[in-house]
Amino acid sequence: MARDERIDLCIIGAGPAGIAAAEQAAAREARVVLVEGGELGGVSHNWGSLPAQALAAAAERAHAIRTARDLGVGADEPRINFARVNTRIRAAIDEANPNVSAEHLEAQGIEVVRGRARFTGPSAIEVEGRAIRAANFLVSTGSRPVVPAVPGLDGVPYFTPETIFEVTRRPSHLIVVGGGATGLALAQSHLRLGSPVTLIEMLEPLGDQDPEMAQAVLRRLRAEGLEVREHTGVVAISSVAGEIAVDVKAGPNEDRIVGSHLLFATGRRPDFDGLGLEAAKVRMTGDVPALGRFGRTSNRRIFVAGDAAGQVGTHAARHGAHMAVDAMLGGRYGRGAVVPRIVHTHPAIAWVGMTEPEARTRHGNKFEVVRAGFSQTDAAHAQAEANGHVKVLVGPRGTILGAGIVGPHAEELIAVLALAMSGKMGLDKIERLVVPHPSFSQAIALAAAQYARTRGGNARSGWRAALKRLLP
Repeated sequence: MARDERIDLCIIGAGPAGIAAAEQAAAREARVVLVEGGELGGVSHNWGSLPAQALAAAAERAHAIRTARDLGVGADEPRINFARVNTRIRAAIDEANPNVSAEHLEAQGIEVVRGRARFTGPSAIEVEGRAIRAANFLVSTGSRPVVPAVPGLDGVPYFTPETIFEVTRRPSHLIVVGGGATGLALAQSHLRLGSPVTLIEMLEPLGDQDPEMAQAVLRRLRAEGLEVREHTGVVAISSVAGEIAVDVKAGPNEDRIVGSHLLFATGRRPDFDGLGLEAAKVRMTGDVPALGRFGRTSNRRIFVAGDAAGQVGTHAARHGAHMAVDAMLGGRYGRGAVVPRIVHTHPAIAWVGMTEPEARTRHGNKFEVVRAGFSQTDAAHAQAEANGHVKVLVGPRGTILGAGIVGPHAEELIAVLALAMSGKMGLDKIERLVVPHPSFSQAIALAAAQYARTRGGNARSGWRAALKRLLP
């Protein structure tokens, strides 16, 4: 028989957003119920970013061995055991499991309910026969891969970014369809682990990234041996002599690519299947809820966060969840924060704020582009990693409109620029930052120094500069 209970916040989906929201609300002494019908931790933990990073770590080690001769260290071609790589990926997930376990959550006062939730009204859900009423709901049900309907696809085995980690034998030729951040990162990992890889992209790879940074990544991947087919569509798929044949077309030219494994990394869509949002009186735009500020739906009790709200990346999902909890329970956690966007290739791309095309649309030519290359730092030369640069878009008053880094440790270094933007700190202020030497962070300080020089330098700014001009 169903039980009718009252709680402060009911969260549907225990991925990064759901767990972050639950922990934040519980810390405020709210009564929280967290509902999950699958694995705790969600896609990111079990089949997404965590295993992808474990795979990339193995690939990075292999690449380091392969290129050690550049540093004067003799090394043979690395011997790669895909089964052991797969075992290591599972071990990484197991090692992180305590952080998302029911015991860990319940110790914080969060009630974990296992089962699929379905709204039965504007303020109630049903889970495995249990009725739960709540003052607020957060939907963090994540997303699922999108696989296009291609003739012949149902007749061949294929992988998605969630299932590719099941491979225990090295692909003799991996075909990746989709040239976004996920497709390129997985393509590079397999390439570095010894598999020939062909990547097919209908438009331009990394087309949603800053063009000059995208090209820096693509040049590196091509140099490592990745075959990139851009502006190329997949027209049919078939099985030929135990392998997979992908028929493609680029303009008037047709070709066939034959490989042992096929991976579709063609995007994701929010997952609201079976949730019953219509019973909750949530206004929809197509298949997804219409969202307002902080992910609020037309039903003011219900918010959406994480992949389900289009917040890409675990860090973005957690931030979105924190903002939603603030809107529900009160608070200003993270207001004004700038959320970085990351492409986990090597070199990585990290960006905050406006892109250059966005800045051109909003500000015309009333901003300056400042660049500093890693080749200007001693760390880059010492580590034989001189490719890459910092790019900062600076407004008329020195305000940072957007900034990006492509190169080693970009995902770590971008935090400096994100913090500066969050604190409304102009680029000229960063010139005062004392960075360790040698370090790649020196490139950020160099960009700030370059900007300061174009403005006459900080030390002679304002009344000091005027006074110096008057003195003999």
